[in-house]
Amino acid sequence: MKALVIDSAASCMTIAAKNEDIRTALTLDLGQRQSKSILPAIDFVLKEVNLKSEELDYTALCEGPGTFTGLRLAFSALKAIQLAHNVPVYGIPTLQVYAHPFKDFDESVVSVIDAKKDQFFVAIYKNGEEISPAEDTVAEEVAKKLSDSQKIIIAGPDAEIFGGELKKLNPKFQIKYLSSQPVPTDSLFAIAEEMIMQKKEPLADYSGPVYLRKSEAELALAKKSD
Repeated sequence: MKALVIDSAASCMTIAAKNEDIRTALTLDLGQRQSKSILPAIDFVLKEVNLKSEELDYTALCEGPGTFTGLRLAFSALKAIQLAHNVPVYGIPTLQVYAHPFKDFDESVVSVIDAKKDQFFVAIYKNGEEISPAEDTVAEEVAKKLSDSQKIIIAGPDAEIFGGELKKLNPKFQIKYLSSQPVPTDSLFAIAEEMIMQKKEPLADYSGPVYLRKSEAELALAKKSD
């Protein structure tokens, strides 16, 4: 299949394209500068696999949780392609994407993003099934949920940070994480094509990012109205 996928849920953005068996990925760790780079990055990966946006069979993205700006950028870029060329967009939960490489692991897989302010976006999986849905939480609460677990894999860009937090809370945890996490766009391709085979619906025109936390602007507005 011919496809374009984006993970911009964290500060490190990865964009990948595939043209049947040929694929390329570009990772940019740019923080606030993602907005200036996302469109040139899309052009680059499409050219590398000899594709034009109108030739795509589908696009896919991490739909959230994640950074407000990063998620909006990916949605805007892929929705523009959808509108221009009627290419379906598939939204996949970010934490499911990060956990996907460990779907055959029969112990707990904790998928995590550092949400700052001592909070984390966390979901827990086992054998590829979600056993605790994504939430904006603290390490102490996750440790309670894992109290019966012995072996734990931490997945996601902030696995090392969260693994250290869990180990401090319960030294008995046998925690493993990869120093270099799997490329998330590989999981986006795999999950999106599973969804297509299962005839699952792509994102609707009105669909937007999935947020677990209010933005700073929303919090400020709520404080003013109190």
